[in-house]
Amino acid sequence: MEDQKQNKKTEERVSEETRYKYIGFDVYPGKTKRFWKSEEEKRKRLEQIKKRGARTAVEERDHSLVRATVFSRVDRIILTITSFLLTVSLILPWFSIRGETFHTQVIGVGFFLKMGTLFGYAPLSGPLFSIFVVLVALTILSSFAAGLISLSAIYKKGSDVESYLTNLKKRLKLNRIPLVLWVAVIVVSTIGLSTPFADALKIEGFGDRFTVINFFILSSYGVWLSLPSLIINCVKINDL
Repeated sequence: MEDQKQNKKTEERVSEETRYKYIGFDVYPGKTKRFWKSEEEKRKRLEQIKKRGARTAVEERDHSLVRATVFSRVDRIILTITSFLLTVSLILPWFSIRGETFHTQVIGVGFFLKMGTLFGYAPLSGPLFSIFVVLVALTILSSFAAGLISLSAIYKKGSDVESYLTNLKKRLKLNRIPLVLWVAVIVVSTIGLSTPFADALKIEGFGDRFTVINFFILSSYGVWLSLPSLIINCVKINDL
């Protein structure tokens, strides 16, 4: 009952029409005070606002903890090392092959020189052996390319932080290509390859059948450095 009386008094005291007149300064019109003391003060203040607006976003990003966690100096160093290892993997030994009278280190680029010989054994081993050889060759080549592209992206200057990180993430995604090829090589090795020529050549590490275990037994620095480097580079993509 009291609330109804209060509402009635309010409606009688301030009508809708009167309230809008107050808002529009129709009831008590008046001239507003001058905001700027002078035109010079206005000009200086506007110039300060423009300069601050141009650099505020960059300053906030540069000094924020968000940016530090996205790509810190430690991340930069780690990605530099992994990308460098991928780049030099082309001249590192990928396989160490031993026999009764020989020991051969097959470097990345050297594998391409031996592909003709390897394809010569394909009729004895079947089409899966040729697929394996091609996959290994593509893995070596794409690992080198991914490392080189990643390095260039890490040290390429961008117009701003956002464009730099966007470009870096785009380039790092290329590391997924050799990583997928690595998975394919391991899958084919797991299936197993027929290698009847191994006994004739007296190669240590495998006999008539080549498996994933034999693959890692014969693996050398190129394999053990490139595979972890690719994994690290790919993991970092999700943080950018």
